[in-house]
Amino acid sequence: MALPIKPNPSNIDSQLAGSGTALSRLGGGIGTRGPGETKLETDRRRIRARIDALQREIDHVRQRRSQLRERREKRAVPTVALVGYTNAGKTTLFNRLTGERAVASDALFVTLDPLVRQIRLPDSRELLLSDTVGFIDRLPHALVAAFRATLEEVVEADLILHVVDASNPEWGRQVAAVERVLEEVGATESAAVRVFNKVDTLGDDERRRLREAHEDAAFISARTGDGVGSLLDRITEALGLDTRRVTVSFDSHSADDQQRMARLYRLGRVVSHVTTDGRAVIEADVPRRLVERVLPPAAARGVR
Repeated sequence: MALPIKPNPSNIDSQLAGSGTALSRLGGGIGTRGPGETKLETDRRRIRARIDALQREIDHVRQRRSQLRERREKRAVPTVALVGYTNAGKTTLFNRLTGERAVASDALFVTLDPLVRQIRLPDSRELLLSDTVGFIDRLPHALVAAFRATLEEVVEADLILHVVDASNPEWGRQVAAVERVLEEVGATESAAVRVFNKVDTLGDDERRRLREAHEDAAFISARTGDGVGSLLDRITEALGLDTRRVTVSFDSHSADDQQRMARLYRLGRVVSHVTTDGRAVIEADVPRRLVERVLPPAAARGVR
């Protein structure tokens, strides 16, 4: 749950302190400082007002994203969250995978509201991809709490893609910074794949050493698209590791069963589909966590 930002007046004072003469001048008039109010007091009041406005916006985002997550849970669609240090290339990868044109920026917390879009995997299953905020080193605890609404997308994700700027000589420190924040927000339980981005900027020897040292990672260039196909295969594999095979019979003429069949195709990997005398028998591999949610009670009893 997001915690309110609690401004520390002593910290604000120390950061706003300037020359003695500049802070001692008094002003008056409509829209300016009140009688007897110093510039320091005016700046502090404006900062507090801005903090209050941001907190209200954060609360609004939290409420809306909670409602959206409830809808996604009802649809039982897997979610994948992109995380990474600022300028690692998350938004470029997001655009590459979704066909969107989200604006990439080096700035921290460009938006409080993460982008979420639907994509289709090579095995025809659908998932939702979320582009989250860029992380920085030594992120203040108060800031982590304030932007918890944004980072909740990571906590709720079925899979985390940790995007790393392989061209940055300090990528190791950046990885550690991201992992610290993930730990603070409680996102260490989710499955994760490390994705080394911008490998097109590395020399052959650098790429070889990186691959040898990190055999479990994915290596891509979000800018050129190199390696993105293999990354999708990794996502498919990671989301399908814990599956159960189900065999379910549907009434082909029932509208409800037709919807269930469509959902089974969307969320599982169909192995066979045989229709006889108005009955459709489908055999499919379904993520274990979704079995009871995607199948009706009668069909769930047929799970083996």
